[in-house]
Amino acid sequence: MVNCGIYIAVFYLPKKELTHIGKLGSFVFRRGFYFYVGSAQRNLSTRLERHAKNKKKSLRWHIDYLSVKAKILGAMTITGWREHECEIARELGKALELAMPGFGASDCRCSGHLFYTKD
Repeated sequence: MVNCGIYIAVFYLPKKELTHIGKLGSFVFRRGFYFYVGSAQRNLSTRLERHAKNKKKSLRWHIDYLSVKAKILGAMTITGWREHECEIARELGKALELAMPGFGASDCRCSGHLFYTKD
């Protein structure tokens, strides 16, 4: 497995969940599939393992608030620098609905890095 680069993690949430996400506030995650665009310039496999980790973990990043409720189905990894993360998120946003404004984008100017589809 590539140990640095960009990834798209795919999650499935079987039922609607209300949660509070740090400074983003309260949010209702709908039942369905979520695609999260992230990056890791080292230890990418460890980052993905964290996303798949059971429900008992500290909630450090926005994606942790979803990953403790949803099942990770898998991830696609892309070799590239962190700067391409936002490009990939913009392209994914052309095909999927933005799940929550600002989610996963606290260190960039993107509208968000989490996308949703019912099916």
